[in-house]
Amino acid sequence: MPRRHNPDQLTLFPLNAVPTTMVSYAVIISPPRNIMDHVKFLENKVYDLLPQVKHGQYSKAHISLLKLTSEENDTSIINLVKNAVSALSSFEVQLNGCNIFPHGYTSDSLVLQIGNPQPIIDVHKSLFKALKRKTPKMTPHMTIVKEVPHNKLRKTDLSAFDYHNSFLCTKITILKKMAGDKQYDKLFEVCLSD
Repeated sequence: MPRRHNPDQLTLFPLNAVPTTMVSYAVIISPPRNIMDHVKFLENKVYDLLPQVKHGQYSKAHISLLKLTSEENDTSIINLVKNAVSALSSFEVQLNGCNIFPHGYTSDSLVLQIGNPQPIIDVHKSLFKALKRKTPKMTPHMTIVKEVPHNKLRKTDLSAFDYHNSFLCTKITILKKMAGDKQYDKLFEVCLSD
């Protein structure tokens, strides 16, 4: 059976040359444990208010920078990320309250807005430059919960989700997911310069 290509993920190979054994890599900013725990608390609160929402049981709070599908080559991916970001300086990430991101007419996501998005956008641009790909537009955010049926969040009092905090981003995390796995595992962390 031929492998299906997910159009939302980049591939390092032309589609007509995609190998049969592929893995998924994700490059993220991972917040400290206290923020992860609080975002999980907020996520559970959404499930209490809206029980029909699909639970993201494997998700952990993060800011997505890049997802790609590739033949398994950990060393190549690690080196690509190192070359892209190791000269960039550490920076503060400001979580600036909640917002609703619509996904067409079917669903919405409840997210935490980033008060200072430019350093994250700069990391994103560096990664795509290293891939020699055109950089897609991004709105940095941290998802609390996704795939909420359309307009359910707009009818809910979201004041309890208006979370503000900040943390110092000192590293970029590379995750890996094998075909058939439900969740990503940490592969490597690339430190930013001080």
